[in-house]
Amino acid sequence: MARLDMGDMLPKEAISQRITGDTQFMFQFYKPCIHYFEPSSLISTMNEPRLRQSLKVALQTCPLLFSRFVVQPDLSVTLDYSPTNPNLPTLEFAHSRLTFREVRSNNFAYAMDTPMLMAKVTYMSDGGIAMFSMTNHVAFDGSAMFHFLAHWAKCCRAIGTHTTVARPAELEPYAVSLVAHTDRDPECGPQEISVDATRTPQQLMLANTKSVSELQACVFSISLANVQRLKKQTEQSGVLDNDEWVSSNNAVAAFVCQCVARANTDAQVYEAQDWTFFQSLDMRHPLGLPTGGLGSPLILAECSVPLAAIYEPAQLPEITRTIRQCVNKYDKTYCQEAMDWMNSSYACLAKTVGEPWRHFWFTALNTNRTAVGVSCMNRIPIYDVDFGAGRPVMARSFNPRPNYIIVFPGPPAMTARYAAMPMAYDSLHLYVTLEKPAMEALRSDKEWCRMCSVVSEF
Repeated sequence: MARLDMGDMLPKEAISQRITGDTQFMFQFYKPCIHYFEPSSLISTMNEPRLRQSLKVALQTCPLLFSRFVVQPDLSVTLDYSPTNPNLPTLEFAHSRLTFREVRSNNFAYAMDTPMLMAKVTYMSDGGIAMFSMTNHVAFDGSAMFHFLAHWAKCCRAIGTHTTVARPAELEPYAVSLVAHTDRDPECGPQEISVDATRTPQQLMLANTKSVSELQACVFSISLANVQRLKKQTEQSGVLDNDEWVSSNNAVAAFVCQCVARANTDAQVYEAQDWTFFQSLDMRHPLGLPTGGLGSPLILAECSVPLAAIYEPAQLPEITRTIRQCVNKYDKTYCQEAMDWMNSSYACLAKTVGEPWRHFWFTALNTNRTAVGVSCMNRIPIYDVDFGAGRPVMARSFNPRPNYIIVFPGPPAMTARYAAMPMAYDSLHLYVTLEKPAMEALRSDKEWCRMCSVVSEF
């Protein structure tokens, strides 16, 4: 196995980037993904020298991936390059006797490796390629990660063309200063976000995690045609007023939450009671902020759904409307107050703890609660990674948190296999992790099976 530490690829100038609650400093975990490329006559464009050369070019325009967190004397936090950082990004190459056909026949199952960026390229014996990548979510959220991979691929395609590849707008770092006042009461923040400096991050994790015997993760597929059916069901039900509307994402969120809550209740994983449904919201939209940058300031828009509605499929339009109304409540004033509170609380916390970002959490992600929600990432370019051999035929990410469903676009249509062709897909992939009894109940749910099919399990 060939391994390359990327320290020698760092630009000569020092790079420092202020990061506050307006980005995603609070979420420190790794975001993994594997892209699978099938054998083809163009697969040689992904050879080791080209991938090394193009990655070096890509990293010149995105050096934050060499960073580590530093708490500055003014209590701000920066992402600074440090030559003493033992976890420099790495790029590894390996060769496997495994074939692409075998991987495909196994529904693209994978095992997750575990350091801010790690990339590993495995060449299969029949010419297929599996490319594993992982970034620290604090520095790069999912959107930034996939835009970086697309940028790397574009740099690879540009080799030998004398073309300079500019950094995409989605990877432009932007700095936001901490709010001047720090007199906000940490106990009086938005109900969706909590902070606690009295316990360690490990203690907070334990307190917010339900004890389970076994988790099971599956990827399900739902066609865009079925998504439109769900949306039309609400539009034609008569529950909407004349000036009301719902999005496709609202319809998907309502359907998924209703089915998953019902499965959890049927399996007696949770007692029969009302549920909290949530859909993630990028606060930059109501605030009118640019949507570039390396992290998106999210909030989980919560609403309460009675137990009876969970068991009545005819209530799905009303649940969809409720989720839409809930999202609409998060206006500019509310989001600005939430971000000001986060920054103020963070500045106070930085005086007493070494890693303040690890003391925040979303209350809806406390798995002791009867809460289920969806994060729709179907506009993220997860498949827009053409190094010259075409887009990957399959991508796999990982969602370790139960009852928090991640939605990605499905694989590209045959007419969109190369970067020169417009991206097109005809399905969404739902990453679902549940306690094993709940997963068994979900896979037996008639409404769920009518709309979704299993792609893989792991």
